[in-house]
Amino acid sequence: MAHIFISAAHKSSGKTTIAIGLARAFARRGIAVQPFKKGPDYIDPLWLGAAAGRPCHNLDFFTMGQGEIENLFARRMAGTGLGLIEGNKGLYDGLDLDGANSNAALAKRLAAPVVLVIDARGMTRGIAPLLLGYRAFDADVRIGGVILNQIGGARHEAKLRAIIAHYTEIPVLGAVQRDPALEIVERHLGLMPSNEWTATESTIETIADAVARQVDLDRVLALAASAPAPRAFDDAPRSPLSRGGRASGTDPVMSPSDVRVGIARDSAFGFYYPGDLEALEAAGAELVFFDSLRARNLPNLDGLFIGGGFPETHMAGLEANASLRADIRAALACGLPAYAECGGMMYLCRNLAWKGDARRMVGAIAADVAMHARPQGRGYVRLRETGAGPWPMREGRAEIPAHEFHHGALENLPAAPVFAYEVVRGHGIDGRHDGLVQGNLLASFSHLRDTDANHWAGRFVAFVRRCKHQGVAQVHAAAPAPEAPIRREVRANVAPARVHLVGAGPGDPGLLTVRAKELLGLADIVVYDRLVSPEVLALARPGANRIFAGKAARSHFIEQGEINRLLVRLARGGKRVVRLKGGDPFVFGRGSEEALELARNRIAFEVVPGVSAATGCAARAGIPLTHRGLARAVTFVTGHAQEGHEVDLNWKALADAKTTLVIYMGLTNAALISHELIKAGLAPTTPVAAIEKGTTPEQKTVLTTLADLAECVVREQLQPPTLFVVGEVVELAKELNWASAILECGQTAHG
Repeated sequence: MAHIFISAAHKSSGKTTIAIGLARAFARRGIAVQPFKKGPDYIDPLWLGAAAGRPCHNLDFFTMGQGEIENLFARRMAGTGLGLIEGNKGLYDGLDLDGANSNAALAKRLAAPVVLVIDARGMTRGIAPLLLGYRAFDADVRIGGVILNQIGGARHEAKLRAIIAHYTEIPVLGAVQRDPALEIVERHLGLMPSNEWTATESTIETIADAVARQVDLDRVLALAASAPAPRAFDDAPRSPLSRGGRASGTDPVMSPSDVRVGIARDSAFGFYYPGDLEALEAAGAELVFFDSLRARNLPNLDGLFIGGGFPETHMAGLEANASLRADIRAALACGLPAYAECGGMMYLCRNLAWKGDARRMVGAIAADVAMHARPQGRGYVRLRETGAGPWPMREGRAEIPAHEFHHGALENLPAAPVFAYEVVRGHGIDGRHDGLVQGNLLASFSHLRDTDANHWAGRFVAFVRRCKHQGVAQVHAAAPAPEAPIRREVRANVAPARVHLVGAGPGDPGLLTVRAKELLGLADIVVYDRLVSPEVLALARPGANRIFAGKAARSHFIEQGEINRLLVRLARGGKRVVRLKGGDPFVFGRGSEEALELARNRIAFEVVPGVSAATGCAARAGIPLTHRGLARAVTFVTGHAQEGHEVDLNWKALADAKTTLVIYMGLTNAALISHELIKAGLAPTTPVAAIEKGTTPEQKTVLTTLADLAECVVREQLQPPTLFVVGEVVELAKELNWASAILECGQTAHG
């Protein structure tokens, strides 16, 4: 079967462009073109595969044995008309002094005639010694022709052809003139991938037109036809492998599909080896592809694989797809088995910063990503397993060949992270480790490849299968069908609660209920908001997954509707979920909205009351909310309004001198509150307490009057959370405060 090796004297000579043009030009003739790429690479193979109309496969001495390379080449060549192998860098470049892993070594191994692509800009007579030297350097390498690239015009081409004919016997197979229309944009990791290029097909067609017009395709095909038929190598080691594994590049034995593995494949994520996808299918996985930029929700999956790509160039779109990010975050929190490489790992982190911009990502990994101008890791990698990975090799602390190329670095990692690998060669996450392990997630900067040295696909699918079987049993055991949540008789729901709406109180962990502390110690997942103090959160079970769902005025980390849906998804994962809310969940905590969402989805829940900010802060300040002769009732209201709306309160009803008024979230509307209550009839001298960070060691209590409230808020620089207490009972704080000092609008008072 005809095959040919496209190489060059050095990198950036245009050999990828020429190879793309040849692949499409021959495909137009009805020839089945099978492309190959030497070395580890995703971007060039994407272009070559698109041009040829079939996946491009990599031939790599570092991750594959020589026999495995020959077997893969022979197997992929079967039934095709032309094998087109593109080299990397220059013909004789390589890691080893003897060139054992060079392009020349691969060309000899595959008995492939070589076509040299020469960047001829600025060259005339000097091209002769270059070609003579390349031919003489290794007589076993068959340089069958040369294609001149970046020619300056007809006169330049004529001179070069005459010089090559006079001094060498190497045929000139073509001369491609300089043309900006043939250029593919390059950036920090090489060419722009074809899965991102909006004009991939038209670009390939333009390149093919130029190559077909300026290269003698018949002579190239005749040279390829002179190559001997590929031979299979039969000495490669064969050992029993996990389900779906195989040896020495042989055809995979397909297993029935019994697990669904989701794969993000779009313009942001496209770095997948075709052979690895085949290996996942052979191991029994149904591959479910989804678009991380457009899919609103995660499909129904048993496992997840997010490969490399360029999330930094798509980070605005990835951030905008908040519903998918929330789905992925919830699924991983529930234990969905997942594997992420490089860009995929970056996507799963909290934030991604690049070129002065920062965007929110999934938030499943407790780390942030910063992009640097220089590569943080580049080249081949050798990893040694620590044994902490979720699906390690059977041989214990085995070494794994891999590769990396990333400008990103992880920052703000938690203390003592768990890693699956020690880095023997390369950089990884911190120069010494790679493979961050978090629950059933393995995420690394290194890219694995399913070869005889590491059949990772079979092990990953086997792990997904085990998790699926265990998870189904757990969910069934944890989720008996609850009774209908809406009944006329007053009756408790007898189903065991799966979500616990727990009041965290206003800040002091000593004010938690006994039940709240008990549930925190048992929690699998804790979803907490901005007002939950670090001291309260620290009481959660050490292994519990913590999900921040905080909100502030006009700044929602997660929208309320998304929080509601998140709790439903988490509950269906069979885990014990504690929804920890500042104060009491049913007092301005929107806990009832979350409970309704759970009830309407037939998910059993429990509500654990908490000390509300009104009672906790007032008591700590020495303010009784009712007192005989001063206040016969108490009213709780919120002074916050949705963006674009006014505060909608019945000011006349609230202006009752014998009722204590407690105002939550009124700080930004202090002037309005003061004006409207005085206008409705309350005396301007009515006492008011502004209590900042109540029940915490930083509690600050400012006593003022209704008329002076707005001015004192500014003067004392009060910050959220601040609670207002309005009424005559406030005066008692001057005698009853027992926990902290109070200020009378900036002047130190009793305490």
